[in-house]
Amino acid sequence: MPRSRARWLLAGAVLAAAVSCGYSGPSASALLQRAKATFDQTSAFHIKLTSSDVAGSGTILDSAEGDALRPDSFTGTVGVLEGGFLVQVHVVSTGGTFYALTPFSTKYQVTNPAQYGFGDPGRLLDPESGISTLLTAAQHPSIGGETRLNGESLQQVNATLPGQKVKSLLVDAEPSQPVSVTFDIDTSSNQVREVDLTGPIFEAGHQSTFTLLITNYGESVSVTPPPT
Repeated sequence: MPRSRARWLLAGAVLAAAVSCGYSGPSASALLQRAKATFDQTSAFHIKLTSSDVAGSGTILDSAEGDALRPDSFTGTVGVLEGGFLVQVHVVSTGGTFYALTPFSTKYQVTNPAQYGFGDPGRLLDPESGISTLLTAAQHPSIGGETRLNGESLQQVNATLPGQKVKSLLVDAEPSQPVSVTFDIDTSSNQVREVDLTGPIFEAGHQSTFTLLITNYGESVSVTPPPT
């Protein structure tokens, strides 16, 4: 390893240790457990997903924004890359049925979300397979630094996730490889605000990042099947 890189890695480790030494709250595992309990009690939330360093072939999930409603509903817009072009698809998922409205159609069609390169967004609030399962599937969690988002002070927890867990919820091109994750948690409300996932998400051997921003816990929203 080059000496310059080794020095940077050492400096990063020292800084991380200094930050964690100043932390006096619950353990990383306890924060994740509390965040899951809070998440599993909320009736709805707003989510915004973005990605970076995207590479891969076929249809690729690039971005998404919408509202999830317990137990199994979602409504919003998904951005997918097809042949290098970004396509915005309006989607509704409820009761186990997924509907999509593409720019080239005048009506929603019942289809499989896998056709667009992702899992069913209606499962995002499922306590057995949704976002909250990432919190308890996290391996080797450790306290990270503090960060601020929209004026809130958040505590970071760093960990790794089995690639298969990420694939079952979103997408992962190489599920045998672990995915690095950082959770940003509001310790006053035990709400997870942001989830950053980095790994071979779109293409084996290439590191890409998904960022999930979660807001408006318990918002008032309704989701109904669209006309087809």
